[in-house]
Amino acid sequence: MQFVISAKHSPEHCPTSNAKIRELMKTGAKEIPNVAKKLGVKLITLNVYGPEHELLVVVEADGIEAVRDFAMQSRLVQWNTVTIHATWTLEEAMAKADALPTIF
Repeated sequence: MQFVISAKHSPEHCPTSNAKIRELMKTGAKEIPNVAKKLGVKLITLNVYGPEHELLVVVEADGIEAVRDFAMQSRLVQWNTVTIHATWTLEEAMAKADALPTIF
């Protein structure tokens, strides 16, 4: 199952302006793949929305608990507001839609 993690922070908590967060990211970013592997989470992508102070992480895992643990153990929660969304593929969403009677 795929999950999308959105991690948003304020300018005051951005590694571009906060020395403690910058150091945390320099050391912690190297550990993110190991944390994911340890928890059985497959890291698909981790991107930064440039100056918008937001990160986008796409992962695959058997369930949301492993993804929650990943958000905690990667320390993203210490300097971001983290939201986790369970997703369907387009094909899965269309199959679910086709199973419903239409309204109009």
